[in-house]
Amino acid sequence: MTESAKRDEAPLLDEAEVAAYLAEHPDLLHRHPELLARLELRHDCGDATSLIEHQVRVLREESAGLRRRLDDMVRVARQNEGTAERLHELTLDLFAADDLQAAVEALRAGLREGFQADAVGLLLIAPEAAGGETHAPIPEILDAGDPALTCFRPLLERGRPSCGTPTEAQVRTIFPDTETAVASAALVPMIDERAVGVLGIGSSDPQRYHPGQGTVFLRRLGTTAARVLDRLLHRG
Repeated sequence: MTESAKRDEAPLLDEAEVAAYLAEHPDLLHRHPELLARLELRHDCGDATSLIEHQVRVLREESAGLRRRLDDMVRVARQNEGTAERLHELTLDLFAADDLQAAVEALRAGLREGFQADAVGLLLIAPEAAGGETHAPIPEILDAGDPALTCFRPLLERGRPSCGTPTEAQVRTIFPDTETAVASAALVPMIDERAVGVLGIGSSDPQRYHPGQGTVFLRRLGTTAARVLDRLLHRG
């Protein structure tokens, strides 16, 4: 049998076998650099390019992608740093309040000025006092069994902030006097040793608060506000 006939009878490698071989021998092109000049890849526009040029282009694209990711991480880190600083300032203002009304005003002002809230709502649950009586009523204070709290009971039971589109009942209850059309809101349960109430932070932007966003700072805010407000509620 001639050499030509033997070559004709030799089994042809398919693409999968070639790909598998290259995967098992990644140094093949290093050992045979002459192949790099002969291999060509087609761009979407139809132009041919060498494998080296293709690798350079891929590496540049990967580098650009990593740079964008790094820029995003830096941006988020700076935003978080700013949020933490504003939360710290609000916490100091809350603990400096001499009475309940001053604390409520500090909370409202801090959220509007420091966190660009379009609407701030607050519902407080009165603590039970001796003889079954409750704290002297002001607009923000409700008895624990008040029907107005019905739409917030699942939130209080879960004990976690909720972000997204509030129900009509929730808007009517926690933002009764706002002139802003609340399209999205963060509803924050204020819980310390007991359920102290609900804090509502509203926005006219439907995308400002959404279910997928983080709630770490909202949880901290809820815990801090609960600690301060509950102490002042019991002080009477």
